[in-house]
Amino acid sequence: MNFIISPLIASILYMVYKIIDMKYISKEEQSFKTILKDSVIVFLAGLASVFILEQMGDFNILDNPKGVLSAFTNEPDF
Repeated sequence: MNFIISPLIASILYMVYKIIDMKYISKEEQSFKTILKDSVIVFLAGLASVFILEQMGDFNILDNPKGVLSAFTNEPDF
């Protein structure tokens, strides 16, 4: 459920921005259907990005170094 909240907020903010832009800034007419379609695309893109980031959660190489790698430099025992 938590992975839906961020894309939903981004989609709602995008819709509010587009409505304000349409009414007051650019003053061009767009249908609400077009704005809703664009908001759904923003939601799906955000949902996909959150899903990918959660799948790659343990892939943070720069944030969590595993330590110094050691190399074997002695004579082999065999």
